Amino acid sequence: MTETTWRDSLLPASFRGVAFEVDRTSMPTGQRGQLHEFVQRDEPYFEQLGKRAQVHKLTAFVIGPDCFERRDKLLEALETQGAGELVHPWFGRMLVKVGECEVSHERAEGGMVRFDLQLYPDQPRKYPGAKPNTQQRAAKASEGLLDSALGRYSSAIDRVDAARINLNSLRSSVSGVFATVQQQFSPIANAVNGVIGFVQAIVNAPDSLRSMFSSYFAGGSFNLFSSGSSGSSYRRSLSLANQQVEAVRAIDTLPPAGGADTSAAAQATANLVQDALLVQVGNIVADLPVAPPASPVTSVPPLDQQEQQPVERPEVPVADDVLELRDDLNDAIWQAALKADHAHYQALTNVRHALNDHLTAVAASGVRLVDVTPEQTLPALVLAYRRFGDATREGEVVQRNRVRHPGFVPPRSLKLAKE
Repeated sequence: MTETTWRDSLLPASFRGVAFEVDRTSMPTGQRGQLHEFVQRDEPYFEQLGKRAQVHKLTAFVIGPDCFERRDKLLEALETQGAGELVHPWFGRMLVKVGECEVSHERAEGGMVRFDLQLYPDQPRKYPGAKPNTQQRAAKASEGLLDSALGRYSSAIDRVDAARINLNSLRSSVSGVFATVQQQFSPIANAVNGVIGFVQAIVNAPDSLRSMFSSYFAGGSFNLFSSGSSGSSYRRSLSLANQQVEAVRAIDTLPPAGGADTSAAAQATANLVQDALLVQVGNIVADLPVAPPASPVTSVPPLDQQEQQPVERPEVPVADDVLELRDDLNDAIWQAALKADHAHYQALTNVRHALNDHLTAVAASGVRLVDVTPEQTLPALVLAYRRFGDATREGEVVQRNRVRHPGFVPPRSLKLAKE
């Protein structure tokens, strides 16, 4: 058996595919630095300033009857812009950029052309990249909207003459607003003790009503994903947000109230509740996390094993649902902004942009829906197993397509997650 020597380990040198021979190579290594020498001190101090630039210096040549042709090819390769591949006999393959080089001829060395090469390793420049935190921006914009809403309510109520308010007309006008408060802000509804107490608070204690909404949001009770409850999910959060958006639309217009002061008080209260709903939506949306990239599925457990031990998988949003909420929310905020003054219009615009950006980011991390038509009637459990490899997703099939009985999924077009 022939013993391998160091010569056998050398690679044939080339640059951009043009071969040449190498006599000698060198490359600086170690650390750059500064030697500090001080007066009346016998111990100098060397300060390291980073690695030295690894410039590859090669003494190369081409030789043979076709040396001029090979020289011209190598010259063309050396004068080409950009990085090229160097096959270094000792260091292997690398991308380099050409620096100052020299080519020389000697009559005594007929048939040989020498090159002195300086080649610099090419490493892509790394620029700092910033990824916007859309979740934090959404939360900050919602806080700003709340501050603006409370200020707008105070300013509007200060201009109302309470003595001119018709209590019966005001109660009739804000009855729908109070119904929304009962549904979406039950602690406040309980505190005012009915629609009559709500009207009395508007007329006699508007600052107290303002403080109730401020205190309501001070608790920060909207983090559905960190609360640890088993019902926390994208689907639940999107459902709650959609309810809030519908409530915003429901109180966008009020029935007429008798008298300018009565109408102004009713409208100011409706605007406050509407803004509070938007803040609540903002808090829910801000708690939606961007799903991490999904890990590839390596194996699918058999159906009988899944019955004993259900598949555990990270939850991801359905992009179609998120984008639908984004569009509906954009419309609702835009309608609310049409009746806002300049300062509050800006606050609504800020929250609209922030929520739009975050919902777009959440949707991008989710899965899209596709149309699937089973060839025959199947149980939802079997369809989920065949489609996703996860029989526990039968409820997703049934709920999204409103299947009457999970044991009989009809052979019609169904909306299912792409993966």
